[in-house]
Amino acid sequence: MMDKQEDVPDVIGFTLDEAKQILQRAGLCVRIKSTSSHTGNRARVLRQRVIGNGEVELTISYEYYKDPAME
Repeated sequence: MMDKQEDVPDVIGFTLDEAKQILQRAGLCVRIKSTSSHTGNRARVLRQRVIGNGEVELTISYEYYKDPAME
């Protein structure tokens, strides 16, 4: 089981959906912590930290910019 930060894939900057998929494929449980209300377009990972026991906490925020390349 991965419990050290250096063993955990870096998902900072990824969308929440992408980050969850990457971490779950690595065998980790994901806990979400939001910095804002759900008023933007897409959730993005701002910070991650290993909580222990194979669990990672992701701090997310919703972005307001609508990137035409992402549509």
